[in-house]
Amino acid sequence: MLAHIRRHQKWLLALIASATIISFVIFLDPSTGRRGGGHSIFSGRSSEYGSINGRAIRAEEFEQMKREAYLRFRLFYGRWPEQDETGRQLFDPERQTMERIFLKETVDDLNIQVSDEAVTDWIASAFRDPNSGGFRMEAYQQFFERELRLRRYTEQDFIRFVRHEAGIEHLYAVAGLSGDLVTPREAEALYRQENEQLSTEVVLLSASNYLASVQVTPAALAQFYSNNMAQYRVPERVQVSYVKFDMTNFLAEADQLLARTTNLTALLEQAYKQRGPDFYKDADGKVMPHDAAIQKMRAEERENAALSVARKKAGEFMEQLYELYQKQPKQSDPLEKLAAATGYQSAVTEPFTQREGPRDLKVLESFTKAAFGLTLEEPMPSDPILGADAVYVIALKKRIPSEVQPLDAVREKVTADVRQREATEAARKAGQAFYSTLTNGLAQNKSFQAVCLEANVISHKLPPFSLSTRSLPQEWEGRVDLSLLKDVASGLSPGKTSRFEPTRDGGMIVHLLLRLPVDEGKLKAELPAFTAGLREERRREALSEWLHKQYDQAHVTVASSQKKTASE
Repeated sequence: MLAHIRRHQKWLLALIASATIISFVIFLDPSTGRRGGGHSIFSGRSSEYGSINGRAIRAEEFEQMKREAYLRFRLFYGRWPEQDETGRQLFDPERQTMERIFLKETVDDLNIQVSDEAVTDWIASAFRDPNSGGFRMEAYQQFFERELRLRRYTEQDFIRFVRHEAGIEHLYAVAGLSGDLVTPREAEALYRQENEQLSTEVVLLSASNYLASVQVTPAALAQFYSNNMAQYRVPERVQVSYVKFDMTNFLAEADQLLARTTNLTALLEQAYKQRGPDFYKDADGKVMPHDAAIQKMRAEERENAALSVARKKAGEFMEQLYELYQKQPKQSDPLEKLAAATGYQSAVTEPFTQREGPRDLKVLESFTKAAFGLTLEEPMPSDPILGADAVYVIALKKRIPSEVQPLDAVREKVTADVRQREATEAARKAGQAFYSTLTNGLAQNKSFQAVCLEANVISHKLPPFSLSTRSLPQEWEGRVDLSLLKDVASGLSPGKTSRFEPTRDGGMIVHLLLRLPVDEGKLKAELPAFTAGLREERRREALSEWLHKQYDQAHVTVASSQKKTASE
């Protein structure tokens, strides 16, 4: 790989060398303008960020690793976490920051040394030309100028990230080595086991067939409610006041920002070519025409720019809110009062649970997580919160303790629950009764089909499946528990029948007709890829097991998330 970047090796090595003599720079978050990158105003102890191996995690360490976690997401997924809803859902700043702190500490403890040549190799791979395989220096420089610099990353920050990433990748490779110990014979045996087709018949006993016969008396209803009151408990809820910085309010400013990018069309074309036409599909899953794809990309860039402006405005508002809080910490409703004074509109959410979140807002999990981290002593998170189409500044309004709903408030639901339970029990009793009839009939050398016919019970012949089958045809979805079906059928011999197996809403009996051998031609064609996949799976299992053990031994603790909720 170093040969691919021979022309630029001196430049890269000089850049890398400079990173070793430049000290850590405390950065200024461009989205908020506040020093500390999300450090809470309510306290200043480094222990707020948690601990590892018995030592407190320092604020600057946490912030550096958080920025590296963001950068890793960008490099591996091709976008920053906040640029679309999928990214925002995938990226958990706190968890991934703590994981990176742990991994870096493990690399250091094992004294894994990453050479400058390994760093250049990593950079060359990340910015290589897909056709020639050579290092594209101009792509790296554009990435730095158009993305890293705007987010206040220095080149030294990037080199430090690469050195950490290369060390972590080496750690992964070493820890997962035992996964390579899969012999061809073992791989073939597993392939045959997972791909042998099973032909079955099943008898399904469903609660839906017995619901109509269930009668619920008042006494039964009251007794069920009394015995299952925990099911009707409303969890703790919170209510927050907020100011919403809607993305659509900043589209004009976004247009001005994009107008300054004179080569925007060229950049969009370049991104389109790098991703390929198949990357852009319409709502029906069809590949979009070139012009439509470019138009979609331009609209996405416009929305991202508007969201960035919204983040900046929200950060400025939050600065003022913190200043107000510091001057008048006892003042009630500071967010509403500041909003009124500055011309913004505030609102209050309906009470919401941690599981469901606010129904009246289009927000992400980070909003709910931040809201439930608030207390009377610390009524605001450290940063604005990014939503699907807006940025929010929130403050705690009220916490509502958990409570059990009275029977009158949930009578309809309790009635439905009683009916479902009674119908399910009836289905299971019918299943057990038929199983007794079946065993008696089979003992008399009657066939499975004959016993079903005599008992007026319907048996269903399922399409063949194997242990590797992911789903049954649509007409069977929701009717058959595929996981249970595979477990039961794989333990039977041809011509044998299972016991009655209870399911969530009744039960089933499985009769195995045939085991269909693996197609030898298909085995020969698919075995190499299967073996490679099996070895990779074993490597991941070995790595995961080792990392979990190391993580437990490191005694990692995480502080209250509200003190460092990131503006994802």
